[in-house]
Amino acid sequence: MAKHAFWLHGHAVRAEREGYAISKTFAGWGAIYKTHGVEWFHIAVPTPVIAAGVDTTLQKVFVLYKTAGTAKIAAIHVWDGATKIQAFDTLSKSGDHSKILDVDNSWSVKPVHIKWGLGISICVDFGPPSKIGVPEITFASAGADLSTP
Repeated sequence: MAKHAFWLHGHAVRAEREGYAISKTFAGWGAIYKTHGVEWFHIAVPTPVIAAGVDTTLQKVFVLYKTAGTAKIAAIHVWDGATKIQAFDTLSKSGDHSKILDVDNSWSVKPVHIKWGLGISICVDFGPPSKIGVPEITFASAGADLSTP
């Protein structure tokens, strides 16, 4: 079996509601969003649906991130075009997971052939407004492992 890995830099992430964030910054190391409440972020991963004449199969997705304050990842949804492949709900992931792969930034998916393009949607719960500062998330990178028989 041949393994393929495809990654995008963190500054490719898009907020679902542009203009909702209190601030957003794009830097050499990623995208930093600061706000309160709940927001979805989306990243499209380049996906070869066929490699060397063989259908590819999605195995795992990754989101490298770092949170500050009360921000935490609450859910990850994996999409093939308009079809939801798998949802990882009721998560509560926080901390610095921006430099290496670990159990808090990697999700194995049920193996599936991607037909229309891979999308990873990330729900971030920043928490309510407070006087101790604005919570934030930094997206460093996102990607996926695919395989061909």
